[in-house]
Amino acid sequence: MAPDDGGRAYGRDADDRPVAGSDLDTGVADELYVVRLRGLVVDFRIGIHPHERDGAQRVRVDVTVDAVRPDGGFREDYRRVYCYERLAAGIRALAGGGHIGLVETLAERIAELAMADPRARRAEVTVDKLDVFPDAEGAGVTVTRRRAG
Repeated sequence: MAPDDGGRAYGRDADDRPVAGSDLDTGVADELYVVRLRGLVVDFRIGIHPHERDGAQRVRVDVTVDAVRPDGGFREDYRRVYCYERLAAGIRALAGGGHIGLVETLAERIAELAMADPRARRAEVTVDKLDVFPDAEGAGVTVTRRRAG
């Protein structure tokens, strides 16, 4: 077995930067990149049944956003990327906004939040109520939104 060369055999330094003077063609970057927020569990007042109006229920949210890659790359600049922290904060804020009847309505509101950033091209949102059935992990929906054009 050959000793580890820190990636130099692949035209890379040990810290994953291309080696200066390397002929490595890393390809062309896609116009979009994927941002994910997975498994965010928040207590929501949600549901259509009378017993669901008495208190909050645990809801798991998964969001996938296709975002436009910034011209010239990310450049270690937070302002150039889609902010999943802002998305998570927005979802938590929705939980304080009063009772929601349908998981479909909640998923649509989260999709609207996800698409508020002009870099977002498509958002897929899955909302699962976690404590509906004792023999199921969750019950919910997935909605998708995409920017027209």
